[in-house]
Amino acid sequence: MKNNKEKEEIEEVKESEIETAKEEESKDVDSSEQKEDSEPLRGKKKITYNLKRAWVYSIHTWIFKCFVLAFVLELVLEMLGRRSIVDGFFFMINSPIVFLYNVSIIFFTLLFALFTRKRVFAMSTISIVWLGCGIVNFIVLGYRVTPFAAIDLLMVKDALTMLDVYFTKWQQVLLVIVIILAIVGLVFLFKKTPKFEGARKVKGTMVACVVAWIIVSIFTNFNIKNNIISDDFANLGMAYKDYGFAYCFTNSIVDNGISEPDNYSEEVMDAIQEELDNGVKTEGEVKTPNVIYIQLESFFDPKDLAGLSFSEDPVPTFTRLKEEYPSGYLWVPALGAGTANTEFEVLSGIKSSYFGAGEYPYKTTVNEVPSETICSVFKNHGYGAYAIHNNRGSFYDRINVYDQMGFDAFISLEYMYNVEYTSTGWAKDATLVDDIMKCLEDTEHQDFVYTISVQGHGKYPQGTDTCEDHIQIEYDNAEMLEPMYYYVNQIYEMDLMIADLIDKLDAYGEEYVLVLYGDHLPTLDITDEQLPNSNVFQTEYIIVNNIGLEDEDEDLYSYELSTKVLENLNMPMGYAHEAQVYYQDETVLEEKLCLIAYDMLFGEQYIYDGAIPVPEPHIKRGVSIISLGEVRKEDDHMIIKGENFNTFSKVYEGDDELETIYVDSTTLMVQDFKPESGEEYTVKQVDKSGHILSTTAEYIY
Repeated sequence: MKNNKEKEEIEEVKESEIETAKEEESKDVDSSEQKEDSEPLRGKKKITYNLKRAWVYSIHTWIFKCFVLAFVLELVLEMLGRRSIVDGFFFMINSPIVFLYNVSIIFFTLLFALFTRKRVFAMSTISIVWLGCGIVNFIVLGYRVTPFAAIDLLMVKDALTMLDVYFTKWQQVLLVIVIILAIVGLVFLFKKTPKFEGARKVKGTMVACVVAWIIVSIFTNFNIKNNIISDDFANLGMAYKDYGFAYCFTNSIVDNGISEPDNYSEEVMDAIQEELDNGVKTEGEVKTPNVIYIQLESFFDPKDLAGLSFSEDPVPTFTRLKEEYPSGYLWVPALGAGTANTEFEVLSGIKSSYFGAGEYPYKTTVNEVPSETICSVFKNHGYGAYAIHNNRGSFYDRINVYDQMGFDAFISLEYMYNVEYTSTGWAKDATLVDDIMKCLEDTEHQDFVYTISVQGHGKYPQGTDTCEDHIQIEYDNAEMLEPMYYYVNQIYEMDLMIADLIDKLDAYGEEYVLVLYGDHLPTLDITDEQLPNSNVFQTEYIIVNNIGLEDEDEDLYSYELSTKVLENLNMPMGYAHEAQVYYQDETVLEEKLCLIAYDMLFGEQYIYDGAIPVPEPHIKRGVSIISLGEVRKEDDHMIIKGENFNTFSKVYEGDDELETIYVDSTTLMVQDFKPESGEEYTVKQVDKSGHILSTTAEYIY
């Protein structure tokens, strides 16, 4: 006890001595400061002292720091966006007003750092966000023509599933390391950067932010009115180059959906409805063949490309069909990417340009709102409606989009069989033929089958052993020779798929219309000058049929393609398609079509007059029913017997996924596992991201 008491007293004395030492040290510091303050500063010392104090504490110098940093960031972002240091400087010199406008946007975001005590950390964090977006844009432009936009943030989950296609394993590891280092760097900055000790002058900072916002707004209006910049991005890639990264990217954040037209009202929509109901009449007998669309990934006739020659015609079937059936060039809203926007225009008859810059309506609107499309048009005529895509069903949120459009079933990659893959990991298109025929056989009446292929998808690899050697090529562009060789041999196989499908359709014996078209050109550095019409936003379409359609060839926009098909069938249309027929003046059509699009997707849906465009949307996965018939034990393994299994079929015990081996379409196996009496087993279809898509009925062992 005594020893403990002595120890406590000793500790108290030590603590007292430490406190006294601190107080003395504080007094010394205070007296030193007082002495320094008491000595008047003169000459250079005074100027230096005032400059240091202003640099550290003055709100004006902090604003200046933000501007200088914004200037540097904008220059770096343009270098990254152009993938060239020289081109970044040229943009600054040749477009100084646009360059400074982009600086003002970045400057405005940096001002918010001045509200914090950790100003250096906050400015660093905001700068890292801008640089991160610029670096992502730099990487994205290495694989596609369309630059990085805000909508891509909604596609992160989809993008992660395709890392193996675009990045090697080492590149993926390096990417993870960079992200970890960035996070560690931010934590280090937060701990090491000093706190701002002066008065934060919140009111002054708020005034600066308000003034900056006013300047940006005035600058924006001035630039738009004087055609220095535009808020209508017909070509997103060119917009980024002409108007700068900061403006285009922030515009893609705030500009979403379709803005309400100034003259939108119930009376206006009633008038449009009356005009279309009375003004568009079908003539002649309505034709009701099976209708099959195939949107061919990155497909066009490469013989049109200047400087490229072949050992033989790489698309002989497509070449023959162009001569025999209605065809033409097709203006599409995408280049190198953006498949879903071409798809949206073809299905809906609505321009994707009505939406925000770089926006995918599939990800922001159409996945939540029932909408009238050619699917609902065919459904109203008693057709069965099927969608097919040999890629993940959740990509572009297609499963929900097709549900809202009224499709009966969707066959995605997870419900396909005997799929072969390219060397880059994309499913080959040959499997689509059997799935299309399966849909036609699923009902006794006519069917509408909308198909999206994927085989021609980039990235297009370097090397001569990346694909089967069908076609030899020579190309003036030596850098793109090997990627072009891979591409040409993929579309050769896509052309074989088309020939196989037509043979099967002819043998099936029912009337059909087969619409073939490319969604966009491939990302192979193709220029306007290499193409017949000097337009990289053109692919081609053909309307193959066995019902005698002999309509004249004509060039179309993708949103007009289905209108042409419906006109040839003498079939009543949806309002967007009727508007294209009724309003001949382009200016009037633009106004009316935008009103219809807004009313259907964002407004009060006056044009439907209380009707439901897609009654009770409910889509099923696949066409073949996947069923579990028996669970049994063989040696030390569990065997599951059933029907229509594939490589995406996984065995579950309760909620736990078991390590499943695919044997064949009727057999799955779980090695070194014995089923237990009373346990519940199911087979689920699981995509690459681990999402459960469908489940069989339970089997109790």
